[in-house]
Amino acid sequence: MYLHFRTTFYLLIASAMLTGCSVCRIDSQDTTSDYYPPKKSSQEVMYQPKIDHPNEIIGTVIISVDNGTTYDDVILKMKNEAALLGGDAITGIVSSPEGIIRTRYTGKVAVLK
Repeated sequence: MYLHFRTTFYLLIASAMLTGCSVCRIDSQDTTSDYYPPKKSSQEVMYQPKIDHPNEIIGTVIISVDNGTTYDDVILKMKNEAALLGGDAITGIVSSPEGIIRTRYTGKVAVLK
């Protein structure tokens, strides 16, 4: 009886941990009073680690994902959010640990001039 209870307990804990890790939190902030119409697709938004062209930073995107998420998935999610803000590019992405099993990424949304 004790062994069955212990096995069930560990299975419940493991499934709760795995389920909780698949959640992605995305937040964005406008940092300009100018209006930029949303893009129709995230394919209209490019990722550039550093922008050498004249630009204006119009917002910030913050995403919190589990550590198993690929960097390409992070970029895609950030591009989706940047498209909603009307940005042309996502840039300046920095990461920081958020607990043991999550990572927080912060990027800037830019409009090219």
